[in-house]
Amino acid sequence: MSRKLPGGTASAIIDRGDRMKSKACALLIGCLILSLSVSLLAADDPKVLFFYREGCVECERMEPVMHDLMAEYPALPARFIEEGDPDADLMWSLAPKYGIFPTSYPVIFVGDEAIVGAGLAQELRLQTAFRDCALNGCPSPLSQISNARIPWRLIAMAGLIALGIVLAILL
Repeated sequence: MSRKLPGGTASAIIDRGDRMKSKACALLIGCLILSLSVSLLAADDPKVLFFYREGCVECERMEPVMHDLMAEYPALPARFIEEGDPDADLMWSLAPKYGIFPTSYPVIFVGDEAIVGAGLAQELRLQTAFRDCALNGCPSPLSQISNARIPWRLIAMAGLIALGIVLAILL
C-alpha cells in the first residue's frame, strides 16, 4: 500500500519527478541540436569561395593572405575548394555570373567580387572585398546560381530540430 501524501501517493510524486527530469533532459537536447544546427547552417552559406589547384604557385601566394583575412574577419565564412573536388564545378557556374573566364588559379569569389590569379593588385582587391563585405554585408556567391542544389544539410538540420521539439513535447 502506498503512503498518501498531500500531492498524491509517493509513487505518483516520484513519477512526476521523473517526467520533469525527462522533459528537462529533452529540452537540453533540443537546445544542443539547435545550437549545432545554427553553426552548421552558417558554414553552409560561405561569403568567400577560394578555388585552388594543388601545387599552384599563385594559390600558395594567396593562401596566407586569405588566412590572415579570415582571422581578421571571422564573421565571413570561407570555403576552400580544390580542383577535382565534387563542388569544383561551382567555379564554372559562378564565372559567367561574375563576368569572368578563369584562365588560372586561384579564383576567389567574395560577395559580388571575383578575383583571378595572384599578385599585389589581387591581394589589394581581396583585402578591399573582405573589408567591404564585413562592413556592408554581402551575399554568398552561391546565391548567384539560379539552379542551386538541394540544401540537404539544411533539410537534415530542420529534421533534427523537429525531432528535438517532438522529444521535448512527448517526454
